Formats: sequence, structure tokens, C-alpha cells
Amino acid sequence: MLQHFKNFIQKENLFLPTQKVLIAVSGGVDSVVLCHLFKASEFDFGIAHCNFQLRGEASDEDAVFVKKLAEELAIPFFEIKFETEAFAAKNKLSIQVAARDLRYDWLEKIRLENGFHYLATAHHQDDSLETVLYNFTKGCGIRGLHGISQKTNYLIRPLLFTHKKAVILFSQKNKIAYREDASNATDKYARNAIRHHVIPLLEKINPALQKTANENIQR
Repeated sequence: MLQHFKNFIQKENLFLPTQKVLIAVSGGVDSVVLCHLFKASEFDFGIAHCNFQLRGEASDEDAVFVKKLAEELAIPFFEIKFETEAFAAKNKLSIQVAARDLRYDWLEKIRLENGFHYLATAHHQDDSLETVLYNFTKGCGIRGLHGISQKTNYLIRPLLFTHKKAVILFSQKNKIAYREDASNATDKYARNAIRHHVIPLLEKINPALQKTANENIQR
């Protein structure tokens, strides 16, 4: 995976080896593996973690885990704690939208203040497919069927060359620890329902769904 990772960054011109990248890290397998790939590639990067205080003690445990990860990798670390529910209520937003707005506003602030050229998130091909299906159900039109872009201005997604199963396999082979988010198991959120029910059904119709969808998204 490491060589594919490097090749993808070069092919898509995501960033230069001399440039600094800030990685948004939740503590989950995707963002943790992304950190290890950056470290193995000897790229210059920092780790940023948002504590949304939505999962009780688990949220604080995530923050402790990510801080320890940054220490183990000897990487600059930035963190913040948000009053997400209060912000959502005050601005009449859903929790998910509130968390997203808080997250990206803060990450951009940290990026600019600390001289990082880009912000990286750990979205992969599964996320892109979920986005397409979610947008389709919401009636977002043709533009919504393009999936997630590899690069949008200062925002890059270096894992879009691969899929979730490969990320998990890499973590297992390299004995990489990560945090499990229990909220991912619930169907409360639309994206989770798509991941748990819609995609498995479509894969029964087309076992090569992930590959087919990614090829179409990239056109």
C-alpha cells in the first residue's frame, strides 16, 4: 500500500515532498493509517484532533489516544474541545452539520497559523461511493454524482486510491492500533444506513461495485 500511496500523491499532484500537511485525525483506522503512511514516507506533517464531546468518556479517550499517537510518531499535535450540542442549538443546525462547520473552521485556522500548505482527510473510495449514493437520494443532480475530489484548493484526500478493507488489512498486517467509534454501528445517520444496507445489497447485484463505481466517479 505504501508505494501505491506515494504513486497516487505524485500522479494526482496532491502536494510536493517539501510541503507541510496537516492531517485531521479522529483516532479511527482510516486517519491513523494515513498518519503511519505519511511517517513511513518521511513527509512533513502535523496531527490535529477535534473533541466534539458527543460520546461521553469515549470522546476524551479518543483525544488521549491521538495525542499519544502524535508523541509516538514525534509529530506536532493540535487539539480542541467543542461544545458541539450548544453550537448546534444556537445556530439551528443538525449535530453533523455543526460538527463539520466547527471542525473545518478550526482546522483551517490551525493550518494557516502554523504554515501548513495543505489539510488532509482520510476519505477513501468507500466514502466517495457513500457520498454519491447519499447525494443521489437527496436529489443533488449530476454534480452530486461526482463523489469526493482528490484535491480541492488546500484540501487533499490521499487515501482515495484505496478502499476500507485494504486500510483495515494494512492496519492488521502492521499491528496498528486505532479507536472504534460505536456511533458508526447505528443506522441513526443516513450515511450509516447506506453503508450498512444499501451498498451490501448493490454488491449482491454487482460484486465489483466498488471498482465500477470508482471508475465512473473518476470520469
